[in-house]
This record gives sequence, C-alpha cells and structure tokens, in this order.
Amino acid sequence: MSKPKSPPASRAAVSNVLLVEVPPQFIALCEASGTRPQAALRGMAAMVCGLRYDDDNRLVPLEGTAP
Repeated sequence: MSKPKSPPASRAAVSNVLLVEVPPQFIALCEASGTRPQAALRGMAAMVCGLRYDDDNRLVPLEGTAP
C-alpha cells in the first residue's frame, strides 16, 4: 500500500531551524519585556534582511527601503 501524499507546503510556510546559543541576559531581557526569544530573534533577522512583520505576521519591506 502506498502512503497518501500530503499537499505541498506553501512557500511562506517553509522555514529553517537553527540552534543558537544566546547569553542569559538576552533571555532575561526577553522575559522582562514579555517577548519570546524566538520572536525577538526572528524580528532581528527580518530587520537585517530589510523586512518586518506586519499585523498579520507577514513579512513586508521596511518603510523607506527600495522594492
């Protein structure tokens, strides 16, 4: 019997997993501000790429950057 194929994941759903060591001060800062460390790191990575997350959690260009 063959296994049923699942539909292909949308391009937006594809992500890479990266294991990163962070200092305890980063975790403490995230906890103090109520931000999950994963969200803080994703936001920083997006900014480096000239992107930001909008209200619907979609990546969009930063204001003032060329398309």
